[in-house]
Amino acid sequence: MKFNTFPDRDRVWQDMEGGNDGTWDAVIIGGGITGAGILREAVRNGYKTLLVEQRDFAWGSSSRSSKMVHGGIRYLASGNISLTRHALQERENLVRQAPNLVERLGYYFPLYRKRFPPGFAAGLLFWLYDLLAGTRDHHRVDNDQLSKVFRELDTSQLNGAFYYTDAVTDDARLTLRVLQESVRHGGIVRNYTRANRLIKHQGKVSGVLLEDRETGAELEIRCNVVINATGAWADRLGNTALAGMKIRPQRGSHLILSAERFPVSHAIFILHPEDGRRVFIYPWEGRTVVGTTDILHDKNLDHAASMTRDELVYLLNAAGQLFPGRPPAESDVISSWSGVRPIITSGKSRDPSSASREHQVWVEPGLVSCSGGKLTTFHTMALDVISRAKPFLPARPEPSDNEIFRRPEFSGADVLPGEVERGNRLLGRYGDDAVELINDAPQKERTSIPGTSTCLAQVRWAMQREAVVHLDDLMLRRTRLGLLLANGGEETLRDIGTMVRELRGWTDEHWESEKDRYRDIIRTYYTVPGSAGN
Repeated sequence: MKFNTFPDRDRVWQDMEGGNDGTWDAVIIGGGITGAGILREAVRNGYKTLLVEQRDFAWGSSSRSSKMVHGGIRYLASGNISLTRHALQERENLVRQAPNLVERLGYYFPLYRKRFPPGFAAGLLFWLYDLLAGTRDHHRVDNDQLSKVFRELDTSQLNGAFYYTDAVTDDARLTLRVLQESVRHGGIVRNYTRANRLIKHQGKVSGVLLEDRETGAELEIRCNVVINATGAWADRLGNTALAGMKIRPQRGSHLILSAERFPVSHAIFILHPEDGRRVFIYPWEGRTVVGTTDILHDKNLDHAASMTRDELVYLLNAAGQLFPGRPPAESDVISSWSGVRPIITSGKSRDPSSASREHQVWVEPGLVSCSGGKLTTFHTMALDVISRAKPFLPARPEPSDNEIFRRPEFSGADVLPGEVERGNRLLGRYGDDAVELINDAPQKERTSIPGTSTCLAQVRWAMQREAVVHLDDLMLRRTRLGLLLANGGEETLRDIGTMVRELRGWTDEHWESEKDRYRDIIRTYYTVPGSAGN
């Protein structure tokens, strides 16, 4: 029984060339979490919908975020109760609907002496934070209790901390899971398919000219509405002036360290010694992450973002406060990543950290565009976009529920008897497909790759079912091996190469070309600046 697999890319193109038995209701441009969420709502409402992505699914911000599903305590502190409330509601929905993919995590908010907020104000802030979320998770700890959680933390300038909870996820797998749910309900998706231009008729957008980036073939697609969900790139298709706004690309960079050498069991804010900004240090996928920076990104958006040397030094200095006895050095960094967030501004503020994380939707005849927002609120954004698109779409009955994910039929014990925790993890990432994923793989591929929770069975599944076109799709987004293992997971490539040549018929020449491409991407975008070969 097959559940949420992606359609064959070549078959999708052939069907589109054949006319696909009429006009599409909607074509969504953009395969990140925003586009995925909009597709889920479109098919849930019964619309015949196509989603295209010019690179790979989750290639941009949606695989390079801070991985946090959170309400945003600083947004609440600045008085934005509405944004925080919506984000906390969505956090709780995702924790409930996507267990083992969106996971609750304990956070510590240190109270610095002679720094805002004082303890009583912070207590009120966290009380309101929990009230808006419908939880009761926060409590205050003293320095002795804090030192038991973070053994090397210098508490001499602290008045204890507040403990509270938010959540973390694998952002790329969350995006893929939403796409999988959409496909299961009739949505069509295709990566490496670029929207070259909009087609207009009598002043209204009526379709889009698509290009297969692998072959160069072009195809005109007709539809009732085009939805522009391209994030930081949204002003290339939509007229942002109509919304009285500008999109400011903003870069956030992160470091991954070994959890054995730099262990943390919870997330913590650290006040940076240079500028007083709060930097997170938190556990993720068996590693320790340090991030994020917050910098105006004025480079070419057609190239992936990468960390600068100044950002590297900045983050290492922040981490040194948590591990003063053995501060992390460049040689301790396993990998890095940088993502670009689309920040909505009026064009007046020059402080990137003060810009709003709320989304904006604007409408032109036959075109609905969306930008801004954040990972946590992708569902709210999708509901807003579909509501604004409905005047262009045929009438449909309102859906009977508002669920993003269907309830699993299996348990972790059904997936991996004897390894329930790993089985639950696979259910979180693949839904009920996890059972078939394991059953379809040889026994030797079911064991975790050393240093990760990923197994070769997941590699096999991705190559067969998840529209992998290039090796970096597999290593950086379908799995996270390229981020979690030294040298981009170079030691795993031999076994993976044998498998993909068998499954996909890649020639030795093709495989060597893919390895060269992948190694170049790792050197350029995922290692620390100034390292060997970078």
